[in-house]
Amino acid sequence: MPLDSNRLTSRLREILRHHPAPAGVSDEARPLSDAGATGAEPTDVVASDDAASDTAAPVRELRYVPDDDVISGADVASGCVQLERQYDPVLTHGPHAVSRYAETLTRCLSALAVLAADPGAAVTSRAPRAQRLQWGSDARFPRDDRRRVGAPTAGPLLFFDLETTGLSGGAGTLAFLVGCGYFEADGFHTLQYFLSGYEAEHELLQHLTALVSRFSGLVTFNGRTFDVPLIETRYLFHRLESPFASLPHFDMLQPARRLWRRRGGATRAHRQRWSGGSAGDAASCSLGALEEAILGVQRFDDVPGFEIPGRYFNYLRTGDLEPLQGVFEHNRLDLLSLAALTALAAQMADEGPGGVPSPHEALAMGQIYERLGRLEEADACFARASGMGVVPWEADAVDPVIRADALRALALHRRRQHRHDDAAAAWRTLLESGAAPDYQQEARRALAIHHEHRARDFGAARHFAAHALESERDPAEADALRHRLARLDRKLGRQSPDDTL
Repeated sequence: MPLDSNRLTSRLREILRHHPAPAGVSDEARPLSDAGATGAEPTDVVASDDAASDTAAPVRELRYVPDDDVISGADVASGCVQLERQYDPVLTHGPHAVSRYAETLTRCLSALAVLAADPGAAVTSRAPRAQRLQWGSDARFPRDDRRRVGAPTAGPLLFFDLETTGLSGGAGTLAFLVGCGYFEADGFHTLQYFLSGYEAEHELLQHLTALVSRFSGLVTFNGRTFDVPLIETRYLFHRLESPFASLPHFDMLQPARRLWRRRGGATRAHRQRWSGGSAGDAASCSLGALEEAILGVQRFDDVPGFEIPGRYFNYLRTGDLEPLQGVFEHNRLDLLSLAALTALAAQMADEGPGGVPSPHEALAMGQIYERLGRLEEADACFARASGMGVVPWEADAVDPVIRADALRALALHRRRQHRHDDAAAAWRTLLESGAAPDYQQEARRALAIHHEHRARDFGAARHFAAHALESERDPAEADALRHRLARLDRKLGRQSPDDTL
């Protein structure tokens, strides 16, 4: 089938004319063959009449009812079209304007390595325990150098998201919409390559290579396991070199899960629109859920991810572009929200323990800092999450599950640093907080050990051991506690005549 990108472009331009962009947003469409070409014919730019307005309006979804002269039956135009949208710097998305997210990422770029738990952000004097065994040091587990490319340390950043013909990947899966986003002086840009079939894929990949070469880092959401491997498969299929192989890559999915999977009702005073169950539950960390929970942005008439392949196949059968308008908007909003969430997370990591805005985020940052061997920052985050010290929330207001986890993490962390008295104080606070029975039992055993071997207060040690024995259900642990009590009785001078040393 001969390529006809001009006809496909005309149809998309007609949609933009029927549905002009809202204030603060401008759209344009052009054939891929014209993109970046010298002396190319000017393309149509569709913008709102009040795009320069000082008051930024929220982005609306494009809705299109096809005219008979635009789409007719199964008349599918082939080729690839480039769709570009520009969001003005003053446009707000969630709590901040676009320009604020751009400035934050520029200022806090180095913090991405912290969020990614990149070894480059670890202390140099002592490697964290989790990194003593390096992947690839054993012949049974060879190193995958592509997967180990570190987080970006310089800008500009390219935000990347694919819409595909399937969600399971594989050699037969096609990325029919390649979404790219980036910040420039005039705001946030989304550049989408819409592919109507395999015929123009080679050309698309060549243009994508030229675009990627302008950037120093890649940001995705689950792109490490899906988007990047899939697009690299398409490069391999066409015998082209992938531009992503050595590009520093930050995947926001894992940091997002660490930071926000435990969001809950106890943090509503600090962040609004939390979704999900209690703080102890694992709330959804899909990009759409985080967009609503963290940014406070709600989408209307959004396309569920599982419907996207079907809408594309419907277009191939009928030539009807109308159902794909929601897919284009879905992809644009994913890119913009990914940029905003990355900026907020980077700012949190850059400001350190004092800048963490909620207890569950403080607990997550403490675990990240501990993994990197940044012990003082980990200690401060655990203390902050538990409500100890000077914090912007009362200890009693912290969700009990979050507080218990933070106190336990604080006690274990201090014990590993041989700060035994401080660890004992955290264990005692955990006991007094009314934590779950398992946590209380662990605290009693730890305090019995501390008072016997560190503080040498055998009476207090016997008190905690006896209370632990009353609640112990594990036979092996119960035997160990009886043995400890007998030893403590001997130390206290109350052993029976039959006892032996």
